[in-house]
Formats: sequence, structure tokens, C-alpha cells
Amino acid sequence: MKKIVFIDMDGVLVELGEGLFIENKNKKGFFLNNKPIKGAIYAFKVLSKIYDCYIVTTPVWSNPHCWMEKRLWVEKHIALEAKKRLIFTHHKNLVKGDYIIDDSRNHGVADFEGEHIMFGKKPFETWKQVLEYLEV
Repeated sequence: MKKIVFIDMDGVLVELGEGLFIENKNKKGFFLNNKPIKGAIYAFKVLSKIYDCYIVTTPVWSNPHCWMEKRLWVEKHIALEAKKRLIFTHHKNLVKGDYIIDDSRNHGVADFEGEHIMFGKKPFETWKQVLEYLEV
């Protein structure tokens, strides 16, 4: 049986830019128009061949466009490898798996039962480092 990996969107797959999130999180188009983080799409596709991968993200409840835009972003940038693998939740501790790759401990990540890989912090500052750790 494959191990299960959950990957956060904002700040892990999607580049949000310094300070732009707070300023723009309620604007239509914000979540759709961000670029992938360097190496993120490649990493998701490689990990999907070895692990059972899902994208887990917390929507901005005050922006109803956020839900659709995040789904469309996944379709645009990751396509088939992520089809029907997008999970929206404010309680990431409810998902069950071996790893969660997230850039914070918020929204239940601190209580996730598997291993939290803290993306963007040593020793996981880049996707290359994450892939090396997961022996890909």
C-alpha cells in the first residue's frame, strides 16, 4: 500500500508573494493568477508516482471565489495528476496520512497524526530538499 502525502497549496505549491496574501485574499482572481513555487509542479508529479498524493488547502471563507479559483489553479498547473485530489478544510488534522507538507502549523497541522514536513524552513527550504528527504 502506498504511503499518503498531503501537500498544502498556499506558500507550498503556490507562490503568494510577500505580504500580498493579507492585502489581496478577498479579491476576485487572486488565487487563480498566482504562479507555482519553483519545483512544486515537478515535485507533485514525481511524488504522485510513488505516493498517494492529495492537495489539502484552507479556503478563505470571506472570498467565495477562492474555492473555484483554487480548483481551477490546480487544473491549470497540475492537471491529471491532481484530478479529484483537492481537499478543502480548516481542520487539516482530520485528514489521515503519513506526511503533510505545509508551511505552517495552523488549521490543524499541529495535530496531524503523521509527520509534518515544514516547507520553507530548514531543512526543507526547497522542493529539492523535500524530494531528497522522501527519497525520490
